[in-house]
Amino acid sequence: MTRNKASSVNGRLWRKWAAAGVSACFLLACLPPKARASESLHHVRLVYFWPVQGFLLIPIVVAQEQGIYRRYGLDVSIVLPPDAQTTARMLATEQAEIGMEARTDVVFAAEVSLPLVSIANYDQHNSWCVVGRPGEPIDLRTLEGKKIGIFIDSWTAVMMHLLFEKSGVKDAENVQQIITQFEDLPLLLSGRLDLATNAASFAIAASIAQDGQMPSLACPNVTGVPDIPIWSFTATPHWLKLHGGDAKAWLAATREGLLWAMSHPTEAAALFSKIYPEVDSPLYDKAGWAAAVPYFGNGDTALSQTSQSWSELASEMHRIGLISKVRPLATYYTNDFLPR
Repeated sequence: MTRNKASSVNGRLWRKWAAAGVSACFLLACLPPKARASESLHHVRLVYFWPVQGFLLIPIVVAQEQGIYRRYGLDVSIVLPPDAQTTARMLATEQAEIGMEARTDVVFAAEVSLPLVSIANYDQHNSWCVVGRPGEPIDLRTLEGKKIGIFIDSWTAVMMHLLFEKSGVKDAENVQQIITQFEDLPLLLSGRLDLATNAASFAIAASIAQDGQMPSLACPNVTGVPDIPIWSFTATPHWLKLHGGDAKAWLAATREGLLWAMSHPTEAAALFSKIYPEVDSPLYDKAGWAAAVPYFGNGDTALSQTSQSWSELASEMHRIGLISKVRPLATYYTNDFLPR
């Protein structure tokens, strides 16, 4: 190839590369700011405690839709587990970065040396209740012989054990515990169960959505089970060591979403219903979220964790023989990533 031909070929190649570079730059310039910014956002996946979206995800959805997570440099998505017992294992196998799960899962994880730590409480009070049909009083002294709807999550297992102890049930076999897959309230309201168990907000949502009435509730002040938080946001120590900044940003943004949703319950529920219209009815979401808000504390206590509540939970689980010993509390939780 002559020098002139080589120069001509090189020139054509250079012009093609240059044109491609200009085109690429032009395309990047034409991208909306949101698309360009997404390249620098840190992706965080939250795995829920239930295989179906529920209104307890409202603070996360608010922070997503209002751009709060993006303001903190995060791109947050929601992952659903296959069942109510898999969230911790999904974190351990890096299928998600942050979990939302019952605090009993954290204590059980420590028992089997599964690396898991709570970085914040989602709620501040125990909303787990025994549920009866509207207008029918609940007599906890007559549980034996009754059919009670339960779920297979670890919180229900612990609370049922404590409920039987507090109500004087001598043999759990004398109570028919009927496992329900997703909802036990329809079975209760139709008369196929004598009683049900659930978080108060879900029981209220289901009852109001179905027949417009409040269910009967026997909650910790009646059942005698501890009034301590149910759910935690969790992560693995390994991920926290490498991505502590993302954990702090995620909690700060989630707290903003939670406080807004608490202050604007109707708008927050409507936003969730719009994003997930196939899950439940707008009435269900509105009634459920309104019932859940009182359990979250206030601006001073939102997401906070205390040694007292973790000690009480682990001590009760040890006392009734569900774990071999109470571990150091730092095994269960850390406040290092909470917004200051």
